[in-house]
Amino acid sequence: MIRPGNKLLKRMIAICISLMVFMSTASSVVFAAPDDVTIYNSTVDFKHFAFQLNPDNSMQSYNQSTQVTQVFNTKVIENQYLKVTLLPDYGGRILSIIYKPTGHDLLYQNPVGTPYGMGAGNFYYNWLMVYGGIFPTFNEPEHGKYWLTPWTATVTVNTPDKVSVEMKRTDDVNFAGRPSKFNNGKSDIQATATVTVYKNKSYVDLNMKLVNTKTSAVTYEYWTCTTLAPGGNPQNMKMVVPMDEIKVKSDWYPWMATVDQAVDAPNRIYKYKNLALFSNWQNAGIAYAKPGGLKENWWGAINTGNNEGVLRIADNQTATTGLKLWTWGYSQSYAANPNNFSSVARPYVEMWGGTSEEFFVDATLQPNQTKQWSEYYIPTVGLSDVTSSNQNAAALLTVSTAGGNATFNANASTTSPGQTYSATLSLTGANNYSLLQQNFVASATSSTLLSASKSLSSIASGTYSFEYVLKDTSGNELFKTKIPFVK
Repeated sequence: MIRPGNKLLKRMIAICISLMVFMSTASSVVFAAPDDVTIYNSTVDFKHFAFQLNPDNSMQSYNQSTQVTQVFNTKVIENQYLKVTLLPDYGGRILSIIYKPTGHDLLYQNPVGTPYGMGAGNFYYNWLMVYGGIFPTFNEPEHGKYWLTPWTATVTVNTPDKVSVEMKRTDDVNFAGRPSKFNNGKSDIQATATVTVYKNKSYVDLNMKLVNTKTSAVTYEYWTCTTLAPGGNPQNMKMVVPMDEIKVKSDWYPWMATVDQAVDAPNRIYKYKNLALFSNWQNAGIAYAKPGGLKENWWGAINTGNNEGVLRIADNQTATTGLKLWTWGYSQSYAANPNNFSSVARPYVEMWGGTSEEFFVDATLQPNQTKQWSEYYIPTVGLSDVTSSNQNAAALLTVSTAGGNATFNANASTTSPGQTYSATLSLTGANNYSLLQQNFVASATSSTLLSASKSLSSIASGTYSFEYVLKDTSGNELFKTKIPFVK
């Protein structure tokens, strides 16, 4: 018999009953392991100055003193290293990639959106507003047609090892009020952006597919726009790109012709050196990789304050051969007040990968042609620069000489933290020299520096390659790069 005043006994019986109920139902509950990939629905708030659009997305009116908050539905994918926020309803974009070991976002999000460029003829709808992230732009240049429209989203894979979300849009818009230079019309191209996150990997896989649904050829432009600000509120950034020369729009931005050494000034070709640093951008400007000038399949940005970065890995030789650089200007970006309607500059760098060499230079899809490629976005830690990269690793190789010795350094950041790797340093040429072979466990928060010294007198005169090779414990080659060395 339970006496009314015996509260402790009542509580113990209640706990026992609760445990019995939990145990009887536990077999139907699925718990995610800490390193599994998961996906869930969420929302994001986007604050911007108030405006009203016409049904065709042209600007009807805007208010320079009133801010509003727009709530969007999002899909969030997480593994133990990444928190990736997708925003299908506003341009089919990857809005955020937070690298959990540092807690820092690789991408930029605008704290207050400001409509600008109204009526200036620069954009398809004759206005634009920056939000940020990574997003596909087509079928016209300058952010295209669909940066502000919903894309159809479908979760196509949802397992503990892998989650994929497909975002799809068909080019069915032909805006009557567009500036005349946007002349590709309604192409009916179907664009599909599939974002995948894998278990135990710190990269995001963006697969792009463009399908010409017509039986005739169509001209088009496609660019992936990336708004980069890695490492948490960077005060300066370096745009690391495997190219030696750059084509600047000095006809629009004369200051750009004063920063680097001219190679072919009449055609606006300059060395790519000083413009790599955000702090050397005196104002807003546009630059492109020289046609055919991308030597490898990667590029990205590094926060020079803490050596945290983000790299894009893609087929830059045949799929996305174009690279465009844009910033608002260094001092202009950091002096901007987001709450001032007329202050539109923001502290990020835009790096675009495109299927043509420049804006307003069309590519062509043949009848019923499908063009498809993957873009991997990887975080880097501990690297001040990059010699080479793929989806498995990024590395910086250097050589120094002093006191009769040469010191060979290889500093690498990998995308499988916690994995054991086998690294080899060597000199190859007329004679081959083994410098170092070492196993290491990759860290999520720091790079791995390997160093080997060799007496210069023990190296025969000649031209060599200092080579770094990374393998897994089964001997599979994951990454390889080299730099020249002359004795």
